[in-house]
Amino acid sequence: MEMSTLRTCCRSDAGIRMGNEDACGIRRFSHPQGSVVLLAVADGLGGHPAGEVASALAVDTIMKVTEERLALLDDLGIEPLKRLLEFAFMEANNVVIATGERDERSRGLGTTLVAALVTEGDTCIVGNVGDSRAYLVSRRLRRITRDHSRVQELVDEGILTPAEAECHPMRHIVTRIIGRRGEMPDITTCRLDGSRLLLCSDGLLDGMGEPDILMVMRGAGIPGVCDILVEKARERSHDNVTVVVAERAGRNGW
Repeated sequence: MEMSTLRTCCRSDAGIRMGNEDACGIRRFSHPQGSVVLLAVADGLGGHPAGEVASALAVDTIMKVTEERLALLDDLGIEPLKRLLEFAFMEANNVVIATGERDERSRGLGTTLVAALVTEGDTCIVGNVGDSRAYLVSRRLRRITRDHSRVQELVDEGILTPAEAECHPMRHIVTRIIGRRGEMPDITTCRLDGSRLLLCSDGLLDGMGEPDILMVMRGAGIPGVCDILVEKARERSHDNVTVVVAERAGRNGW
């Protein structure tokens, strides 16, 4: 039986800021065992040199490395894809570090990065470094990634509640970045199975609470949902806003 198409959209917007230090990308790759779609969002670190360079480098590198390494895989099993995504993150980290070391104006380049590989069988391999997030969305919003941030550590220690963390003044302080030697991504797996997959920079959460995001995600189709999320977040967000959404056409009414 032919698999239905994976529909996607992405949008990145500067919001109220003068420049946009976010980046995003979507690529579909062919393999003898079926197609694989790669989704990615990166958020160049504010206050660091050339944040827009770091985020673009991270997205471009993970796309390039995935294309090269996917062609070498004998099968599209979960473990090979997890190793592939981990390697692609490591290479993105190496490229960002090397670029910062070559150019004095870009020394200290850094960015967050969240990415997902989605197979025709609806397996999702998700990796992240930093506080850009991945969610599965159906009747509820389920976060797939764990933020690498100081406030997340405070939540883990029981000092803050998740609700308090969302508005804490230290919520933008990340503890792991692409651009620092030795950083490794967290890799997790999930199933699409009729849900939507949302990747976003923290600018979306700066402008919208999770209940509002869920309402938009359940009420708008692709590609319009990406535009609506960004436009609504822009009303309150003080940051760049970037979203990527994917869904399997014809599943669960999408």
